[in-house]
Amino acid sequence: MSKSEVIHELYEVCKDINIDEADDLVIQAEDSEEKGFIRTLTDYILQQNQKRVVAEKRF
Repeated sequence: MSKSEVIHELYEVCKDINIDEADDLVIQAEDSEEKGFIRTLTDYILQQNQKRVVAEKRF
């Protein structure tokens, strides 16, 4: 599998992460760098969800 395919698959998996799972994912991380990566991903997912809610005028 190419790096491009791996990144795309990672994106598909990450966009379906429930924000409520974020704390558990951070707790399970092996080191501070991985924790930072998970926080960055979940922040991005939250931002995208917020943009969608604002665009749909559901706030």
